[in-house]
Amino acid sequence: MINKFELRNITLFLSILICFGCVKKTIYLDSDYPKKTPKIYAKGIINLDGRLQQNLTISNQGKEHYFTITNSEEWRYETILRVKNQGNIQIDTPNFVKNFKFKNEKFIGEPMIVPNNQELFFVADFPPKIWSTQRLRTGIWDKPKPVKNISTTKSDWYPSLSKSLNLYFTNGTLYRAKRVKDNYSTFERVKASFNKQDVRDICISPNEDYVIYTAENPLGFGKSDLYVSFYQNDDTWSEGENLGDKINTKFREFAPYISPDEQFLFFSRRDRWQNAEFSNIYWVSLDILEQFKTQPKKGSHYHSN
Repeated sequence: MINKFELRNITLFLSILICFGCVKKTIYLDSDYPKKTPKIYAKGIINLDGRLQQNLTISNQGKEHYFTITNSEEWRYETILRVKNQGNIQIDTPNFVKNFKFKNEKFIGEPMIVPNNQELFFVADFPPKIWSTQRLRTGIWDKPKPVKNISTTKSDWYPSLSKSLNLYFTNGTLYRAKRVKDNYSTFERVKASFNKQDVRDICISPNEDYVIYTAENPLGFGKSDLYVSFYQNDDTWSEGENLGDKINTKFREFAPYISPDEQFLFFSRRDRWQNAEFSNIYWVSLDILEQFKTQPKKGSHYHSN
């Protein structure tokens, strides 16, 4: 006979199993899951022949995908598209994009939806600055507002957010802004050796324990490559390391994005910035990072100015 203590333990164990079973996985638009070799993602939906697409971001359950469309001649951001995956596939341009009021030049892209699915960041106007929009109770996006206290004297690019909603962005230098309640009071330069070069298109991991970024290096594989750096327990960052020739090619690799379930790395590949012939979005298993995690690294200090 089962006593009360054993029954309580069994009940607790079953409750834990039920809780794990209730966790909703991220839904993808492609069932051909990649391993350590990148594949083009969702061809015919996200990637279309003859169209230039980049900068993918996905809602936490995968019901919404957002990405940027650019032109060929001058590498200009033209619009942000949304793919809704809620029983059937619907593709549209969100109202906050269609109704955006540009002060200078039409330029909008680099969407980044936050982990809680209630806020979306992007860059707009030219020179670009960082904007955000809040999701209303109806599910639609509110009128965008510029993110206060987050602006440098240069163009600001590629917002990326952690689970704690700390904001990372770049203008050639990587910055971090800590979220305090609903605001960002200031931002600080990330003090790391890799941050001395021209750092572009950064993606912070959900727990801020590593960052994937784009940089141009004459020792790299192509025009721009993807690199990884790990945060150290003693407040240092490891040296940036090239992700290797399975990811990087003679073309431009950029726009890294870590999937909400932290299973995949998405990135863009384009033959050249201007007069481009192709620009596509790829995905690959995040297992590619394991080889870098197991090696001891020399770090560089990270602190505010």
